[in-house]
Amino acid sequence: MLTKIIQTIFSKGIISIINFLVVLITARYLGADGRGEISILFLNVTVILLFNDVIGGSALVYVIPKKNPYSLLLPSAFAGIITGVLFPFLFHLYFHFQTEELIYFITLALLSNLSSISNVFLNGFQKIKQNNLASISQSIAIIGSLIIQFFILNEISVFSFYRSLAFGYFVNLVISLFYLKNDFTKVSFSWIESFALMARYGLVVQAGNLFQLLNYRFCYYVLDSANNLQSRKNVGVFSTAASISEAVWVIMNGIAMVQYATLSNRNNPQLAINLTVKLGKISFVLSVFALLVLNLLPVEFFTFLFGKDFTDIKTYCLLLAPGIAICGLTGIYSHYFSATGNMKISATSALVGLAITLSCSFILIPVFGTRGAAYTNCASYVASSLFLLFMFKKQSGVSFYNLLFKMKNLLPLTAKE
Repeated sequence: MLTKIIQTIFSKGIISIINFLVVLITARYLGADGRGEISILFLNVTVILLFNDVIGGSALVYVIPKKNPYSLLLPSAFAGIITGVLFPFLFHLYFHFQTEELIYFITLALLSNLSSISNVFLNGFQKIKQNNLASISQSIAIIGSLIIQFFILNEISVFSFYRSLAFGYFVNLVISLFYLKNDFTKVSFSWIESFALMARYGLVVQAGNLFQLLNYRFCYYVLDSANNLQSRKNVGVFSTAASISEAVWVIMNGIAMVQYATLSNRNNPQLAINLTVKLGKISFVLSVFALLVLNLLPVEFFTFLFGKDFTDIKTYCLLLAPGIAICGLTGIYSHYFSATGNMKISATSALVGLAITLSCSFILIPVFGTRGAAYTNCASYVASSLFLLFMFKKQSGVSFYNLLFKMKNLLPLTAKE
């Protein structure tokens, strides 16, 4: 199991580095305004993906071992196509996209949905290595395409980034389908029964994920809603700071992917608790170390990388750091609840954070501007994390001392207890 975790963190680390280079290139050549436009469109694609994931999302990892996979594949693919094509038109009613923007939006939403579904099936079959390869290939395809368009073809625009993103999703989809081609046996099934089963788990999980996304990103919409010359630029600077800080979560997400697949395929409550306690501490320590490295970098380093538009980026990274750190711990608890069928707890924690986000963003952002967005996000992270901490302590019976301070016997990790 430790080998899978190391491999997953390593692959996600590579992805994080490549994503950082993408942020760097787009920030330097498109400026804060371009980063703001990219962030808003990418956020809209992610929101659509969450609605798609009610049927085709991570809850499938929990369902796949208990149901014939073929009966889950077709309904999830159908949902991915429908949400990917129709939902962009709903967003168009508010954002009033130009025709070219709308075409890119539909393309990205559709490819994002389908590649995500294929990744979920890989994870559900515990093909962690293949899933990592598909994800790494996606990131390499994105940066490779971006470099060709920016520096060889001299096509420097947000549309070049959209094309690169679409190409990356397509590469991911092709590779994932290649590794899945022998895993499905055609059987007759009830579409209604399959939709009902997936929705039963997916609705709760995706409600939590939607709440969580709004916790992280609702401030973008509030900053952008000012509709002045500075608003899109503010989104660009803050979204870049958030992307850099949240890159630390590559550690937690890498650990959690293996944890989730492992616990979903076993029925051993004590193993789940023991493993989660160990993994939470490891994730927290590594996350704090990564944050220290990030926030010790001088301001000049960030302005050298991203340009003069991003002078305040370190300030926002520092303000976000406490919330990012505690999520490095409790993100493992959230995946424990999902993997053991207690999706409502993870969803409720996200709802707690959303309540903080909604109440603070309309108060703090008008007063403090972009700093107010950072205050809001950090408060939301802390609130939802404290809820998860108390709920895990209550369910597991592990003391706060053992959860937070006892660092002995973290290794070895085993999934065979």
